[in-house]
Amino acid sequence: MTSGMRFLKFGKFRRLKTTFSEFDRHSSCVSTPDSFKWHLMSAVCLVRHPVVSAQPSAIEQRYQKLMNEMEFENSLLSDHELRHRADLDFIEKKKQEDFDESEEDALTLTAQDQQDIWDSQLSHFTPANTITEADEKNDQQSTDRKLDEKLILIVKQKLGDRFHWVLPQGQRSQGESMRQAAERVLSLTCGQEIKAQFMSNAPCGFYKYMYGNIHLSNEGAKVFFFKAHTVMGHTVMGHTVMGQVELAQRDSISDYLWLPRGNLKDYLVPSYYRHVKRFILSL
Repeated sequence: MTSGMRFLKFGKFRRLKTTFSEFDRHSSCVSTPDSFKWHLMSAVCLVRHPVVSAQPSAIEQRYQKLMNEMEFENSLLSDHELRHRADLDFIEKKKQEDFDESEEDALTLTAQDQQDIWDSQLSHFTPANTITEADEKNDQQSTDRKLDEKLILIVKQKLGDRFHWVLPQGQRSQGESMRQAAERVLSLTCGQEIKAQFMSNAPCGFYKYMYGNIHLSNEGAKVFFFKAHTVMGHTVMGHTVMGQVELAQRDSISDYLWLPRGNLKDYLVPSYYRHVKRFILSL
């Protein structure tokens, strides 16, 4: 594979004069000869899903307020509210001269007493801080940050004689399915510490590119993307491991990052990013 890598749009044999080393806006129509050889590649879109709920947006807050008002207007009284009404009726009965209060009645915990206990417990509760040490240091190699967002793993992988930021990818071996190739790529790329669950046997996306100039080379790669997500709570030697990537192939992969969807465009080649963002939802 050479450093000049020209990309093809999916579904159209149109060559973008785009390489991993430079980007050009112009494009020209090409066709591939019958002798053209495609190498099948499997790539892994590894996602760390949000750990905590994200803060609602302004429109979500307005919608929640509307739903709360509708529920309050249309709902029946809860058991606690019914108990509180019964307590008020009981207090009125106690005011009568002929009322004889039993020992059990005197020891009964009222709904208001229970409410006071709950309010006291709430006043002493301090929610956990969702801003982690990795957030403060902006450690982009840690998944212990941006807990309310998705993080996607990208690697700086050698393609040709240069390194480029891509989703981990590798060539399919003889006898492998594309899914099996994706599992092997993830293991060889990131080591055994990353535990992931693949979501499907079917790819979620597709991309293809040429090796060098289409007029000088008759080879290219077709990349099939498979989605997977990290397994929460995995432990190694008593320590929780999430996103600790052990680069097993230092000669072909020099670095890695865990990035939210919105930051991928800062690292990926534009034409590559346009294909990747289609199957990485912001939800």
